[in-house]
Order: sequence, then C-alpha cells, then structure tokens
Amino acid sequence: MTEPHTIRLNGPWEMIAGVPDEPTRVKLPAAWPQIIQAARSSSIVLQRWFHRPTGIDDGSVVQLKLAELPFSGSISLNDTSLGMFPAQKEHALDVGDHLTDRCCLTISVGEVAELSETIPTPQISLAILPPQSH
Repeated sequence: MTEPHTIRLNGPWEMIAGVPDEPTRVKLPAAWPQIIQAARSSSIVLQRWFHRPTGIDDGSVVQLKLAELPFSGSISLNDTSLGMFPAQKEHALDVGDHLTDRCCLTISVGEVAELSETIPTPQISLAILPPQSH
C-alpha cells in the first residue's frame, strides 16, 4: 500500500481575536504559544486559504487532520461546517467533497485545554490517501 501524501498547513494563518477587522498574521507551528495566550482572554478564529491540492485521482480520499490541538472548537471549509473537534487528540475528517480551486479553512477556538509544561507540537494537515485497489 502506498503511504498517504501529507501537506502541512503551517502558514500563513490569520488570527482574528475579538475585533473581526483586525486580523494578525501567524505562522504555525511557531505561533502556537501566541494563539493559546490570545484564546485565554478572547474568542479566536483562525483562517487559512490554500489551493486545491494537485494529484488527487478518482477514488483518492482527502482528509483534514488535526493533531494535538491545544483547544477544542469547530471547523469549516469554504463556509461548510465540518463539526466539532476535541482538544489534544487526533481528529480526521474527509473533505474531498468540499474542496474547490481556492479553499478557506476556518477554525473557531472553543475551550483551551489544561496544558502541562511540555505539550506536543500541534499539527494541521491534509492527507491524500491513494485509491484503494480491489
């Protein structure tokens, strides 16, 4: 079996804290401490634009993967709600049907998790799984 192709969605992201017309540009993974700090005192929305990945064949599965995010929240792609996600867990969603030529991923931060001194580096990525042969 062929390994999935992973595309990390590290940046740039727009962080909208409180006032919606004053976004701050952040680059992941370096900006996680800044995002966590802001989320403790204000409502936060993270938004990132990206192009539809190339190399998606018929039968390919495209998943949005959230790994170890330090907060719970909700997620949408191109203004379509994909539901809620838990804090500090692995979460994967099939998003192939929601991809357009230019995509907008929006994460609304819910509650910040209780964090220990050392936390894993959170990761947001797309995984393109090859078609299954039968």
